[in-house]
Amino acid sequence: MEVRDRRHVDLLLLATAATGPANGRELVDRVRERSGGLFTLPLPVVTHQLHRLTTNRLVQVTGDRGAQRRYSLTPLGERVLATRRREWEAFARGSTGVLDAAE
Repeated sequence: MEVRDRRHVDLLLLATAATGPANGRELVDRVRERSGGLFTLPLPVVTHQLHRLTTNRLVQVTGDRGAQRRYSLTPLGERVLATRRREWEAFARGSTGVLDAAE
């Protein structure tokens, strides 16, 4: 499943960057691997979102352009990830209740 929704991509990138510095391609690979192959992120979308996350100070970048650029979470990014994780977990619980009632 190709993930393109900005909020979903952001959540996946923040969670993946929290596990250690990585370049864009490595983040894409980690998401695919950790989702059991279910999620794929288009690299151009990831590149755009990483730029936005950097501008918003949620991730920091080290290294030069391309494969040398390594992204990692900032303290602000860690707080935002924790908030979004709680929101996602609440949404999942609520959705499960609604879907289960439809059976």
